Amino acid sequence: MLVPESWALRGLRWSYAAYIASASVQTFFGAWAGRGHGHDTHIVLAISGVEIAGIGCFLFEKAEIVGVVLLLAVYALAGLLSIAHGEVPLRFVYYAATASYLVLAGRTGRNLRGAA
Repeated sequence: MLVPESWALRGLRWSYAAYIASASVQTFFGAWAGRGHGHDTHIVLAISGVEIAGIGCFLFEKAEIVGVVLLLAVYALAGLLSIAHGEVPLRFVYYAATASYLVLAGRTGRNLRGAA
């Protein structure tokens, strides 16, 4: 194995978090400037703000459950808003699945290392 599994998982977690954080910050400041992507800007500000908080929590093991719960709630709400605007929200399903996988795989790996 070229890279230990724990490092590969850590790299995936941090790259995912960087992507989500970047998109959330862009969305937040876009809404702040009055661009709500077809939605009420207050809703976009709230959702992107919660997403930024969630991704911050997601990065730290002791707060990852809080983080993933916030992220899943954001993705569910964003998906519903997308559907309401006639879009197919597959990106939010992907984001949710990735966040869930990262937490579950990380916890499984920590449990396996702890049992050894």
